[in-house]
Amino acid sequence: MKFDIARQPLVPAFLTLAALAVAAMWGAAGHDFDPAQLNGTAAIQPEAATSPETLLLQFQTAHPVWARWIAGVLILFTGMCAGRMTIRYNLYSVGTCLAIPLYGAIVCGLAVGDDFLPAFTASALLALSAKNFARSFCNGYGFDAIFRASLYLGLLPFVSTAALPLLLILPLAVLLFRRTLREVAVAAAGLLLPAFTICYINWGAGGEFTAPLTALGNAFIAGKPLMLFTAIPFRNLILLGGILVLDLLAVLFFLSDIYAVGTKSRTILIYIISVLVLAAAVLCSPAATPGTVALAAVPSAVLLPFMFVRIHRNIALLLYLLLLASAVIGTILQYSI
Repeated sequence: MKFDIARQPLVPAFLTLAALAVAAMWGAAGHDFDPAQLNGTAAIQPEAATSPETLLLQFQTAHPVWARWIAGVLILFTGMCAGRMTIRYNLYSVGTCLAIPLYGAIVCGLAVGDDFLPAFTASALLALSAKNFARSFCNGYGFDAIFRASLYLGLLPFVSTAALPLLLILPLAVLLFRRTLREVAVAAAGLLLPAFTICYINWGAGGEFTAPLTALGNAFIAGKPLMLFTAIPFRNLILLGGILVLDLLAVLFFLSDIYAVGTKSRTILIYIISVLVLAAAVLCSPAATPGTVALAAVPSAVLLPFMFVRIHRNIALLLYLLLLASAVIGTILQYSI
């Protein structure tokens, strides 16, 4: 019996993800957040209450060991969440848990920056939002699922400032999943609830009601576009470019075989492709940091297995091993610097 890496079962997929999570947090041990950068971030929003992103950075600075443990658990949770969604909706027409280790390989190789705790928290929120949007695609009303999906999406920019363009996911999801006007109203309420809550807390603390929104906008435009590509090492740029090329190949495989996939799976994959395009735009935004790549890891991990299960098993094994090797080598080099 020949071993086919593309049709990977759950146990080896989870063990690979766990090993990559340990490697990622081991590499992050020498790259704790600089408190001076935290002071600079806080200076952008002098009249606003402390944002969730700043609170996470403060916790990471004060408790670096606990922060790495939590970030490792978030990697496990996000990878399993993405993998569970692919299995539940049979996105590839074959049984595989390949999305689970692929997520770990991408974030381990690319997304371990000084701000890893907010980055992995944002990645987990994006995975939860995508899972609930997919769940809302049903015959009857999906008020619960679409509300939670929009709630996670609305909280996302307050955890990672660069994720602000991802709010455009909501109208895309509503159109793709053909939701009713009642569900659109519920989704809009879920999207606005985190912003309203944070503004209300800020107002109750004595600040201006709209100060958190103003601070979010100022933080988003404070940097320069494409700064991410000058802030990460050249080896990471090569790996990022390789993953984007594989994403493009996966999209081409999907388009060439689009009607071989069920209606629900096809719609979810189109939605994932839309999320990937928006995540790529986020990487080019002024507020993007090395940890922002964790946002693009979610749609990439869901999309790539579509290509892996359709190419020759030897080529799939070679690509898989190259991704794992690049992730481990990147972690070792990061630790040694």
